Amino acid sequence: MNRQEKNKQTQQRIIDSFIQLVNEKGFNNLTVSNITRTAKLSRGTFYIYYLDKYDVLEKIESYLLSNIERLMQINMDKTISWLDDTSNHKLSAELDTYSPYRSFIQSFDFLDKNRFTLKTLLSKNGDSQFVYKLRNLIDNQIGKNYEKIFKDGTEVMPSDYTHDLLISSLISIIGHWLEKMILNLLQKLPRF
Repeated sequence: MNRQEKNKQTQQRIIDSFIQLVNEKGFNNLTVSNITRTAKLSRGTFYIYYLDKYDVLEKIESYLLSNIERLMQINMDKTISWLDDTSNHKLSAELDTYSPYRSFIQSFDFLDKNRFTLKTLLSKNGDSQFVYKLRNLIDNQIGKNYEKIFKDGTEVMPSDYTHDLLISSLISIIGHWLEKMILNLLQKLPRF
């Protein structure tokens, strides 16, 4: 194993321990000592990669939010261009490489791979500000594309209500989906 792979594994151990402890104890109650003990690393090793527990949190959230933003932009771009091209409107659109379905699947794959981390950060033990950061990200993405999404100009309700309803719905759907995924996993665990 080369040095880069070893560094990556060490960082992942720290992150995994951090998320486990946030889930169990809550972010406010955990310490660097808790993280290093759980990760079976020295405090010195921890400080090679992170300044403190806030730095770990910031880096995890930054990773999640930047990927969600990237995937949302891909989804919006593909959906808008697909809707603009009337020849793409087929029942078999999910098989079309240019359809939005493939990009939505990529987004949910990312959410699925990070579901425990997302669920932990959005829980009462996590970062109370994370939901606002997620909401702002979604708000910015919809704001950038609002004219393209609702370009036909027919508004059923005022645009600020439509905008807020769309953002709230997306956050609610993500939260509900994460809740179901965690419950399904817990039901599949063997009982002792």
